[in-house]
Amino acid sequence: MKTLIKPLLSIFSVTLFLIVFASCEHPVPPPGQVISYEEADGLENNYISTRYDTIGQILGYQDTREFWFSLDTLKKYIEYVEYEAGERNLDNLGIRIYLAAYPPSPNGDDTFGYTTVFLTPTSPQEPSPLRKGFAPIQENEGNIEGISPLNMGHGGLPPNNY
Repeated sequence: MKTLIKPLLSIFSVTLFLIVFASCEHPVPPPGQVISYEEADGLENNYISTRYDTIGQILGYQDTREFWFSLDTLKKYIEYVEYEAGERNLDNLGIRIYLAAYPPSPNGDDTFGYTTVFLTPTSPQEPSPLRKGFAPIQENEGNIEGISPLNMGHGGLPPNNY
């Protein structure tokens, strides 16, 4: 019996070690574009002081200036874009975020005119001769037609500061 305990204990120890080791997740380093909380707060304050107050005066109400999408929605959208772009043999994908405003609603809800955002996939395209001119940056990341943009995030009730 004693001779059986030692091998079983060894097997149990190795199994436990493998389970613990396999369950340890390695930390994911953040992308180079992350900014500090203070930088984000400063950017928002610059937006408020240089644009938001003026927009509110013209519209006559406080507009939405922050938007929320669940991580699950964003992951599913990225997966959808990667699949559809792969079907078109496109690579070097990106996401462009557009500011937009809701149109009048047939059911009369109160979203008309409020700001929203939508996301659309991009991929490098050959530069158009029409884009040459005085623009300091030549854009070559074109929107991918045929892959649906993403909207329907949740806008916060203003004012909702960072």
